[in-house]
Amino acid sequence: MAYLTEYFSKQSVVIADKNSSNVKALAVPADEVGAEVPEHGNVLVARQLSDERDRLVQSLCCFPMVALWLMNEYDTGADSDDADRDNEAALPSDQAAILNRIKKSYLLASQELSNNAASDPAYLAAKHNLSIAMRQFAFGFEDLTRLVEVIVYAYKYRGLSVQPGHLDSPKQRDIVFKRLEGLHRRNRLAGANLADLFKSIDLSGHDEQFLFLSGMDMQKHFMDIVLAEHRWLSLRQELASANSRLVMFIANQYKAGFLDFEDLVQEGQAGLLKAVDRFDHRMGFQFSTYAGYWIRQAISRALSRCERVVRVPCGQVANINKIYRLREQYILEHGRDPSMERLAEYANMSCEEVDALLSISQTSLSLEAADDDGEAAFAPIDFLEQKVFTPAFREIAQTDLQRLLGEAIEGLNPREAQVIRGHFGVGAEHEKTLQEIGVELNLTRERVRQIQVIALNKIKQNLGQELASFL
Repeated sequence: MAYLTEYFSKQSVVIADKNSSNVKALAVPADEVGAEVPEHGNVLVARQLSDERDRLVQSLCCFPMVALWLMNEYDTGADSDDADRDNEAALPSDQAAILNRIKKSYLLASQELSNNAASDPAYLAAKHNLSIAMRQFAFGFEDLTRLVEVIVYAYKYRGLSVQPGHLDSPKQRDIVFKRLEGLHRRNRLAGANLADLFKSIDLSGHDEQFLFLSGMDMQKHFMDIVLAEHRWLSLRQELASANSRLVMFIANQYKAGFLDFEDLVQEGQAGLLKAVDRFDHRMGFQFSTYAGYWIRQAISRALSRCERVVRVPCGQVANINKIYRLREQYILEHGRDPSMERLAEYANMSCEEVDALLSISQTSLSLEAADDDGEAAFAPIDFLEQKVFTPAFREIAQTDLQRLLGEAIEGLNPREAQVIRGHFGVGAEHEKTLQEIGVELNLTRERVRQIQVIALNKIKQNLGQELASFL
């Protein structure tokens, strides 16, 4: 990481103009920058990114609908299994407490509106407290983008239109118009998923003027939301683009893995975006140091997913590597493989846990892959018995055997055939003893045995060789 620190210290410093929102890059080395520019360019962009994100959150929290969306999204756990969510785990305890305060403030504001007018001071105070409670919630990237989509969709659904006098410059008008047109295109391509998302919010029993404000207030806050979102996403892309070489530098160290270099860079970019969303410039450390950990984690997790046919959780991969390191250390010290009990003692685990880790660490083998490309090569599937389907030769042999048995019994007289069929269960549900057959034929058991011996000798003389081939 020392190389990275030296590399980024020579980059150009980004200086923000106080009179405008533009960011200018000046080619000033870090050692020539005095006290007037003490911070790194990444930190300056991150500070502006945080400010624009706060403005976006502040504008969104003016809508009580955001509180209803948070309660439907997190309180009921509707999307707890969604792997694409920004919050990969459950809500922390502090976030759960904030969500409870939002729920109480929302109920209080709705009650005040039902009891009083919209201009009543009690309702305005309750609505202000609800906005303050929502600002304390840690919104993720997915949360903000989806909330903006819902607000824009509601803006078009209510039939509101952009008034040119509400915007200061033609550039801002272009941003708002493009945002509305972009919503239409994304909604059409996504198969009206946004409409389903909007309808999934339980709006029954809630006043539309309360959730989405009045037409004039929504017009004002809608412009602020669209402009803040545009600046926030632009600065987010700018910070990620400025550090794309860091992703390539780190991805180059993992080139000998199971993924191509392009895939490594793509996974590293995903980790960089997570670092951009989570970086706090007030902590006082460099962005490259912070982003390096997220990039390495994203690449290492991608490698752990792709190196095995059956994916092993990242936590178990760490335990498996620990077991193998301890095993190699024991072999170097004692010159022999450790037993299961000794290995479990070294790893501070039980024998069952060590055995489970060793079993899942085994590599998989393709059943259809041959050892070489020669014609005489065999795959493992060639040595396995197929028990799903009955082989054709077995069906043919069974048919021939039944035909020969029928011919052998037809060559006997009726009493001999009855004795053979009864004693061996041919064409019957169960076999009979000689005594039972003697009762049916009114013969003694010894006489029935003699008849059976005579019948078997006839079958042996006529079809003995053919029947012996089935043994």
